[in-house]
Amino acid sequence: MILFFYGEDSFRLKQKIKDLKNKFIDASLGDTNLVVLDGKTVTYDEIVRQILAMPFLAKSRLVIIENAIALAKAEIRDKIVEFLPKVPSSTVLAFVEEGNPDKRTSLFKKLNLPKQAQEFKPLEGVQLNKWVKDEVQSREGDIESEAVSKLIEYVGNDLWRLSNELDKLTAYKSAKKCEMGNEGNHESLISHLSSLISSSDIELLVHPQLESNVFDMIDALATKDLKKSARELHRLLDSGEAELKILTMIVYQFRNLLIVKDQVSRGVTSQWDMAKKAGLHPFVAQKTLVQCKNYSFDDLKAIYKMLLDYDLKMKTGQLDPKTGLDLLVVKLCE
Repeated sequence: MILFFYGEDSFRLKQKIKDLKNKFIDASLGDTNLVVLDGKTVTYDEIVRQILAMPFLAKSRLVIIENAIALAKAEIRDKIVEFLPKVPSSTVLAFVEEGNPDKRTSLFKKLNLPKQAQEFKPLEGVQLNKWVKDEVQSREGDIESEAVSKLIEYVGNDLWRLSNELDKLTAYKSAKKCEMGNEGNHESLISHLSSLISSSDIELLVHPQLESNVFDMIDALATKDLKKSARELHRLLDSGEAELKILTMIVYQFRNLLIVKDQVSRGVTSQWDMAKKAGLHPFVAQKTLVQCKNYSFDDLKAIYKMLLDYDLKMKTGQLDPKTGLDLLVVKLCE
């Protein structure tokens, strides 16, 4: 059996691989029949040896090859394509690609078949709402529909952060349950209220993601949409964010754009390779990769220089911070 898992949603991709590994570990009472190979360093001979090895005291063994399309040498990828028909029935061979692999390669085309491939795209809309609700239920809690919308508004579709926030929220509700129980409240009321996450809980415990709103503003700036850029800026200001903190985030994002643009010029196109080389969270790397297509390298250098000039003037009192941000947005949209 040959399986292929890939996509930008690293959370669900890694969860899928974790579940697959656990299945084989449970069946073999250990990891004897499980091997994980790094596509960047593994040799073709090692791949063949591991695939042809017989399972130990079990019906099958699991061989996982990570990022072979993105990182393995072309000659190794071509040899793998030729060898795939020889994979024995006793081996489950799983290819895992973090991010969007090159769909032009022969290995991708060979693996990307309906019954063996699964793509993990970032969740949006109804699917993202359902994921949040399911995750809350898996933690033996419940959440209001309005609270789901509020949480996604605050966090976005970064499932890593959403998962962490849900851990925090459910722990908070559990603590409230104990507190209500100690006060002698009715048991059925305690059970209902303790598990229900409300919008007020989100507002109390979850910090709105400034970074996400800055991404929206950068998108608007890239298209020279002054009206939308100004609206996104004042949405940040109205939420209570400090002017200098907003400026710092704008500078930070354009710095990331410079770094990512430089890495792209060096041939780095994978979200995951970019995250490692640039020292960014995969979610940030993904967003920045998309945004950098809107700017040339010279554009970004000129913008970054201008940002540093505004930063100096606003921090030394030469320019009122709020006025400075308004002028900056106008300048960037010119």
